[in-house]
Amino acid sequence: MNSQKKLSFIEEARRNQIMACAIEIISTKGYAQASLAQIAKEAGISKGVISYHFSSKDDLIEQIVSDLYESGSTFMTPYLAAQTTALDWINTYIEKNVLFMKSHRRHVIAVTEIIFHARDEEGKPRHFRNIDTDATINVLVKMLHRGTMEGDFREFTDFSARVLAATIRSAIDGLSFQLAASLDLDLDAYAKELVTIFQVAARKV
Repeated sequence: MNSQKKLSFIEEARRNQIMACAIEIISTKGYAQASLAQIAKEAGISKGVISYHFSSKDDLIEQIVSDLYESGSTFMTPYLAAQTTALDWINTYIEKNVLFMKSHRRHVIAVTEIIFHARDEEGKPRHFRNIDTDATINVLVKMLHRGTMEGDFREFTDFSARVLAATIRSAIDGLSFQLAASLDLDLDAYAKELVTIFQVAARKV
């Protein structure tokens, strides 16, 4: 199907249904089990209907990954834009990232499965390119330096700021593995603890 064509309400609803069924299978049974036949069975449709909406399984998987990151960006942007200090910005960054993962548990687990198991023709991970970790860490580094200038954080070298920024991002990314292991994980408490750890590590002494 031509991705440039404007979708009708029914077409968009069908695409979303197919993606939701694929996410359910991948998150509960693993990436290897998510064949088009299995997804079609879960959705109660034929494989031909999937082929009408997605050119291939790779196209469907690509959309599932892209949709998560686009949804996350849309969710996070207004919260972060509303913050007036670096301290509040990073606290909000941590809290709202975890909140987004809480409300998109299955999708997060599915994308984690995809990232670590989907391979291209050369056997390399297919979807790591969707993750711009360096850009995220650079923003966090700038916020840490800004927090120092605002008097809330200790002095950071570029190296120490990058280490803490990478630690913050890794703690958030690592949550996806814990979600896969325990759907009962208390994410509100998790977010609070991450904020506390960050504040202890960054506070002015």
